[in-house]
Amino acid sequence: MKRILYSGGSVVTGDRVADAVLEYASELARQESSDTLQIPSVNDVGTAGHTQLLLGPASQFIVEEVESSADDPTDAELVESIREKTAHLQAPKPVASTDLTDYPDIDDTTEVPDPPLADA
Repeated sequence: MKRILYSGGSVVTGDRVADAVLEYASELARQESSDTLQIPSVNDVGTAGHTQLLLGPASQFIVEEVESSADDPTDAELVESIREKTAHLQAPKPVASTDLTDYPDIDDTTEVPDPPLADA
C-alpha cells in the first residue's frame, strides 16, 4: 500500500490507485486543470473507506510505501478510469495509417508529358 501525503494530511490506498492518482495529478498540473476523485482508502485503525481528493495545478503530493495488515484497497475500474482520463489529457500520439490507397504504387510508371517547347 501507499500513503499519499498532501498539505494538511494523508491517505493510505492501494499501490495501483496511488500511482494512477499521481500520474493524473501530474498531467492535470501540466494542463492547468483540476478534478476530484473518490478513491478507496484505509484509515489508521485499518477500516476500509473512501477519500475524496481535489487534484489541481497547485496540488503537491508525496507518495510513500507503507506496511499494513489491512487488505490493499484497490478498484481496477477506478484505476482504468483514471488512466483513461490521464491519456485523454495528453497530446495525441501520431499513428501510421494502414490505408495505402492514397499513395501511388512506386512500381507503377508515371507518364510525364513533354514540356512545351519555348518559342525561339
